[in-house]
Amino acid sequence: MCNGKLIGGCGIAINQRRKYIGEIGYFIDEGYWGRGIASKAVTILENIGFETLHLKRIEILMNPKNIDSKKVALKCGYKKEGIMKKAIKDGDNFSDSYLYAKVVH
Repeated sequence: MCNGKLIGGCGIAINQRRKYIGEIGYFIDEGYWGRGIASKAVTILENIGFETLHLKRIEILMNPKNIDSKKVALKCGYKKEGIMKKAIKDGDNFSDSYLYAKVVH
């Protein structure tokens, strides 16, 4: 929320087979890009993931064309681990995804 207006969303999903891994997802209305909102959301979710949920690893998956999402992941200290081929399904189509991750030390 920004001045009472919904401008995006975020969340953390726990891997049901490996409950020590979480995946952060986020989106911000285009009119609010470049204000650090997504980075702040990732930081808050990461703190919840590591400190409250006791996760050992948090992942961020993204479309390779999404340069801004890549910047958010890097700004928050996530490391690129690779490309997951055909990892995202949209209807009948499949696309690749970058995998960024951070692990607890």
